[in-house]
Amino acid sequence: MGQRSQIFVRFEKELGEKEIVARYFNWNYGERMISRVYHTIDWIKRNLEILEITNSDPGQYLSWNRKKLIRILDTNFDMCDVVITSNILKEYEECDWNMSLNDFMFNGQDNNDGKAFIDVKRDGTIKYALLTRNNALRDPSEYMLWNIGKEWMFPNKRISKRMIDITKENIQELSEIATLMTEEEVKEFMEYKYKRREEE
Repeated sequence: MGQRSQIFVRFEKELGEKEIVARYFNWNYGERMISRVYHTIDWIKRNLEILEITNSDPGQYLSWNRKKLIRILDTNFDMCDVVITSNILKEYEECDWNMSLNDFMFNGQDNNDGKAFIDVKRDGTIKYALLTRNNALRDPSEYMLWNIGKEWMFPNKRISKRMIDITKENIQELSEIATLMTEEEVKEFMEYKYKRREEE
């Protein structure tokens, strides 16, 4: 079936009005997912630290810089690789899928490698979640075990010692720059009524 997964980034452009970037990946799994989530959150966090100096709003900044955010998601900085992702919101716009936008985004996508949520709050706090294909919440280490198995911790033909070390470092860094969502926060993320919006 290949590697299929999704990453969603949410932010509040206006008070009470949340926007979402929804991307579909054909080749994003295991250590690649951890890498993308870590580097995306790190990029957001570094940009929001600059905003603190200018007293700007995080949601408006991300809304104005949607294209840049999407390119960050497309890039795997640890592997020096870029994939062109699909715009889930645009796909929903283009066809009559006979389901709600939320159902299409979170349950209507081919998925065998899970999904990630990144939620940027108005105060600059960043929360994230890694989910299985059935939307079960996992922390980064649990996600790796679910998606790859214990062999991800031992060098083999698929994963080098260098990549294992980088992944362990990314997992550690994630715990320092962002907070893992609770089950209730994941439920709210999936049930919030998003408006359709073109991303590109």
